[in-house]
Amino acid sequence: MLLLRPHHINCLFFYQGLGYSKNFTIGMDKLVTLIKENPYSKVMFIVGCDILCNNCPNRQVNNCCITQNKVNELDYNTLRAYNIKENKLYTFHEIIDTIYKNFSESKFNKICSSCNWYKKGICTQSIISCQIEKWDL
Repeated sequence: MLLLRPHHINCLFFYQGLGYSKNFTIGMDKLVTLIKENPYSKVMFIVGCDILCNNCPNRQVNNCCITQNKVNELDYNTLRAYNIKENKLYTFHEIIDTIYKNFSESKFNKICSSCNWYKKGICTQSIISCQIEKWDL
């Protein structure tokens, strides 16, 4: 079972091989490969550090993020926008069917507008259709 911060499903959807560091990118690559090869992998959403946080340079010794309030806001916005529940078990296939196939610009803007990747233009509305193709949806 994978433990994931809710907003990380958005990061995975938009992932293009960029990251905070080489180790972070390697971790993202491994996770994307895992879920593409095993779409029925079990996922539980937690508002706290997850597998992707392990390689993030923003993670502090106490398992908090240096931008804790912002990442919590991203998490809660994601839970609300997609009507998913914290601590409930899903398969990644469910995430693909219920979220990725229906990824919309309005949800993207509502959830991600406070994120630095969004502000830098790395995640944009214009690549949603490309990402849908990339995920073979």
